[in-house]
Amino acid sequence: MTVNNDINFNPVRFRHHLHRYPELSLNEHKTASEITDQLLKFGFEPKTNIGGYGIIVEIKSGNPGPITLLRADFDALPITEKSQHDHVSRNHGCMHACGHDGHVASLLAVANQLSQTPPHSGTVFLLFQPAEEIGVGAKKMLQDPRLKGIQPDAVYAYHNLPGYPLGTVVVKDGVFACASTGVKITLIGKTSHAAKPEKGHSPAPAVARLMDYLHHMPEAFKEAFSLVTLVHVNVGNKGFGTSPGRAEVMATIRSSDNYILNYMKRNLLDFAQKQADCYQLEMQIEWIEPFSATMNNPKTTKNVITAAQSLNYDVVVPTEPMRWSEDMGEFLQQWPGSLFCIGSGTDHPELHNPDYDFPDALIEQSSRLFLQLIAQSHN
Repeated sequence: MTVNNDINFNPVRFRHHLHRYPELSLNEHKTASEITDQLLKFGFEPKTNIGGYGIIVEIKSGNPGPITLLRADFDALPITEKSQHDHVSRNHGCMHACGHDGHVASLLAVANQLSQTPPHSGTVFLLFQPAEEIGVGAKKMLQDPRLKGIQPDAVYAYHNLPGYPLGTVVVKDGVFACASTGVKITLIGKTSHAAKPEKGHSPAPAVARLMDYLHHMPEAFKEAFSLVTLVHVNVGNKGFGTSPGRAEVMATIRSSDNYILNYMKRNLLDFAQKQADCYQLEMQIEWIEPFSATMNNPKTTKNVITAAQSLNYDVVVPTEPMRWSEDMGEFLQQWPGSLFCIGSGTDHPELHNPDYDFPDALIEQSSRLFLQLIAQSHN
């Protein structure tokens, strides 16, 4: 590492810049370049284009010791921002509505501190991940040969969480966030005159059965939390003279158990195929944006709680996993670690809302917690 500390680095200003110029998953080349340039200013030698636009930095102490990896994500969402602050998105139809700009700024604040005071022992990796929102970024990075030799003893990441007091740490061991997948079922039949629907093969009856099946599906899987949300249905075209010949049904399926999610997928596939056969339809099914359940390690979760308490942060241990999914689950299938949340405020706009904005105060709070986790293991 070349010592070239950027004493003028302002993480809040950096976040605002990222917020103005968000980029969608798999298209984050400018964001990745901004992160890389800043890491270079700190004197690091980041490895780039890992599994896409992923970035990783290795910070060695020069002494034997544990290996800790900290992760932040940096993709945005296809949402049009509706806010009045001075860093509103300038890329229409795209915004940081999940706070990934803040996650990046937090980890860069850690990088800045470590460039001045490296860990006393062991090695710290800082990993910046693209394409979290669509559930492929972590997996693509893990498939890159440059990550194959890395075996951290502990991996940590955080997500901001509206609905909890600002700065409150929310964490539990075991399942912390659900597994989920999107599903798109396409049914292809045959159009006919609306006066003679029997001459065609309408997918409408099959769609009706599918919608009812999806609605009641969670009732069969009560041994774990499960949820199905119907998100889109399209049948035929807008014309009164034609019986439909094509339909699409889209839903999101989620569960706190990876096995049960896979079982739900198999059952849905079987049911959809039976409906297609019954109504003489061609059936196509696509699984989109898959996420594994995020499984927190008991030891690293205890480390998070200890670090938070040493900083006098309030800690909440939820009794149930978060309903949403997080790509961190892929890393935690390979390495021991924990995903935790930090409250964004009880009345803060929800994640993925058009008026959401990451609270700047969390940058310092989260970076201090990351640094405390390092201090606990690397002193």
